[in-house]
Amino acid sequence: MKEKSRKKHERRAKERSYSGDEVRIYISPVMFVMAIYFVAMGMAYEFFCSLAAVLLHECAHARIARKLGYELNLIKLMPYGAALCGSEQIKPKHEILIALAGPMINLAVATGFAALWWLVPSCYMFTEAFCRCNIYIAFFNLLPVYPLDGGRVALAMLSLRFKRVKAYKIMRIVSAVFGMAALALFALSAVYALNLCLLSVGIFMLLSSFIPDKRAQYTALFALGSRRDRLKAPLEVRTVAVSASTELAAMYGALDPDKYNEFVVLDENTLNVRGKIGETELIESVMADGYSISAEQIIMRKSRREL
Repeated sequence: MKEKSRKKHERRAKERSYSGDEVRIYISPVMFVMAIYFVAMGMAYEFFCSLAAVLLHECAHARIARKLGYELNLIKLMPYGAALCGSEQIKPKHEILIALAGPMINLAVATGFAALWWLVPSCYMFTEAFCRCNIYIAFFNLLPVYPLDGGRVALAMLSLRFKRVKAYKIMRIVSAVFGMAALALFALSAVYALNLCLLSVGIFMLLSSFIPDKRAQYTALFALGSRRDRLKAPLEVRTVAVSASTELAAMYGALDPDKYNEFVVLDENTLNVRGKIGETELIESVMADGYSISAEQIIMRKSRREL
């Protein structure tokens, strides 16, 4: 039964894998509309500040994702950041860290500029727009609406308690509620000052809840198909020492996507070598048994097979 499950996971990994050169960038048409609007209104500087903040936000996602062993197959640049969907291969804890990276870098930049104003007050007039854009993008993305970052964090937390399918359903309901609330506020704004931003946000949230976009996904860099693609060129071997009690979760987190990884398993008392675990063995064990088994269990399993 486990062998059948392992083959199933491996087949899915092959289907989802891709080479690092296949990452595509999608720019929302709304970005072009915004560019025309801001330039026409004499606010080109504000638009480019927004674009810079969005790119910074996205680079933070990509950096942390790659460090944890994932890559994006599609980067979608939107006015509020990037609408990124999580892959089923992502561990919920990793999904939370990746999702929070974007808003955290925006808030860090905004805080840095606010501190700079105390030291160099004259720079305020040049940096105030960029600071505001970072704050807006950070807080908007923290809304618990999928696929915004806050929604991805909520989805990951729900996935720890419920099955992924049920977690998705819950988040779609939450997204629909926020979407209807935004449209209600837009209707209310017509009485005072029409706010088209609320209209676009409400439509986006409703569309996200009823027509989820699965094109932009984080994909495991260590999926077997992806690694085969990378081996078409010479790949440096990286050796890491771990104790026999180290769980696969820690070993997986230590993988370097730019090298082929090999783990030397040491006895905790004598520091003698108990055996070696290759990257492929690690990936197959994670697929078959999950992240909680130890390096020692894999070494013992290998010893039994060799007898």
